[in-house]
Parts: sequence; C-alpha cells; structure tokens
Amino acid sequence: MAIVVELLSKDGKVLQHFFVEKPHITVGRAYDNDVRIDDPYICPHHVTFHTQTDSKLLLASDLESLNGLKVNGQSGQNEALGYGDIITIGRSRIRVFKPCQKVAPTLVLSELEENMEWLSLRRVCIAFLTILSGLVAIKYFTNNIGEFDLSVLIKVVMAGTLTAAIWPLFFALLSKLAKKDPRIISQLSMIWLFMISTELLDYIQVFIQFNTSKAASIYWIGLILKATLFFALLWFTLFIAFHQSKMVRNGIAIAGTIVISLYTVMPHFFGKTDFSPNPSYNAKVLSPTFRIASSSNTQTFVAESDNIFADLNRDLVRAQE
Repeated sequence: MAIVVELLSKDGKVLQHFFVEKPHITVGRAYDNDVRIDDPYICPHHVTFHTQTDSKLLLASDLESLNGLKVNGQSGQNEALGYGDIITIGRSRIRVFKPCQKVAPTLVLSELEENMEWLSLRRVCIAFLTILSGLVAIKYFTNNIGEFDLSVLIKVVMAGTLTAAIWPLFFALLSKLAKKDPRIISQLSMIWLFMISTELLDYIQVFIQFNTSKAASIYWIGLILKATLFFALLWFTLFIAFHQSKMVRNGIAIAGTIVISLYTVMPHFFGKTDFSPNPSYNAKVLSPTFRIASSSNTQTFVAESDNIFADLNRDLVRAQE
C-alpha cells in the first residue's frame, strides 16, 4: 500500500510530488519524516497519514502539533480524506491520496495550439511591440497639425501600449484565478498583433479613400474587417487563457463581437445632429505620391463642381415645395 503526497502552491499548483510505498507515513520538518516540508510553522513531527485496515479510508491524525491541522479550512484532529481535500499544516498546503486515484482525461493537443507556440517567445513579443510603437508614432506624426514634440510622442506611444496591455493582463489574471497557465507573453503578443493589424487596416483604408470617391462604403467595410479582427482576438485570447470547448469559445467570441460592434455603430444612428460645436477633424495628409487613381483636369473638376451645386439647388427647391 502506498500514499501520494503533493505539496501545493496557494493557487493550487503542484510544487512537489511524493510517492511513499508505506501504509503509514509521517509529515513534518524533521529529517526522519517520510515527507519533509521546510516550513517554520510546521512541527518536527506534525501529522500522520494512514490507511484504515477495515474501511480502507485514508485518515489524517494530528500529532499534537503547535499550529494544528486543517482540512478544507476546518480544524480537526482525526479526519477522513478525499482526493479533493486540501490539508493545511503551518503555512503549507498539501493534498494526500491513494495512488489508485484516477487522473483527468487527456486533452487533445490540437495542431493550432502547437503552431501558436511562437507567440510565447519574448523576442517575438518585443518585435511586435516595437512595430506597434513605430506605427503609433507615425500615426501621431501624420495627424499632428501643430509643432512636433518628441516628449509628447513618447507619452502617446507609452499611453497607447500601456492601455492595450490591460486586455492581456486582465485575461492572464482570470486564467490565474482559474488555476490555468496565464501565458502572459502569448497574451501580450496577441494584443500587439491585433493592434498592428488594426493600425495597418487604418492606413489601407485612408489610402483607398484617398484614391476613390467611395469613402462611406470603405468606412463600413473597414468596420466589418475590424469586427472580424476583434472576433479573432477574443477567440484566440480565450484559446490561450482557458481550455473550454469550441462551442463555448465561439459563443463568447460572437457575443463579445456583437456587443462591441453595436457600441461602435450606435452613434451613427442615434443622437446624431447636423451641427457639432466641437467637431473632430482627420488631419492626416497624404502626398500626391500615394495617388494611384487617374487625375482630372481643371475643366472636368469645375464641371463636376457645377453639377454638385446644381444638385444642391434642386434639393433646395424640392424642400421648399
């Protein structure tokens, strides 16, 4: 008959694993114990664990220790133990059970999870952060109509990256509370990659609008693509942080995307007025180098302008009728 003892961290992770081939073992700080735990709040011989002959129950017996024995937070002297019971002695937490205890079913290691291991590399995370910082700096420079200030640029870059870091840190905390591996580097790499994709999408959108007259259509297409990117971010974040089923992950990602999308588009349909005392401007200026569409001559431009005024006069007459 053997007994298994696991020394646990405060969040339930296994720090040490002991397999003792005896039906009766002692745990304490002294060196002659079957399992020694170096904890100043544990007595030299603190507790014994043994299997009862008739009932086959695993029992914990306190050896008149100074700080006592707790099972699942409740003080006791002689307690029957189950697999999920947490025993506290001193400031240490242990789990004691028989080796015949069944383990949890093996999880299938998906090909996707194997292919995402590169996100956990620190150099990848730093490279993504560097690229993102560069894109944020360029965006600030091209949208700044005042005098360029390097100190303000540094503040903008730091504020943007630190604000974005709240997302991975939040999910890493949730993962930690759920006793999972937080994988903070992978989470940070994911949010940097999402923001890089969003920034590049903004540049592409401005470039296309600069060369076409379909600004409204391109704007809505951009919103749809950003919603798709957010769905991917939320899906992969859940994939990295937890081990839930595909159905649950898909449901949460779809629901989250719908909520964010509605929050984004609601101002376009409600509470919109024709006049704003504090209008916002997009000051981004592109040089003629970025124009790939064919240009029109002065006569064509004037003719098109006349057509615009004609259409406005026609609408005004209809409104007065």
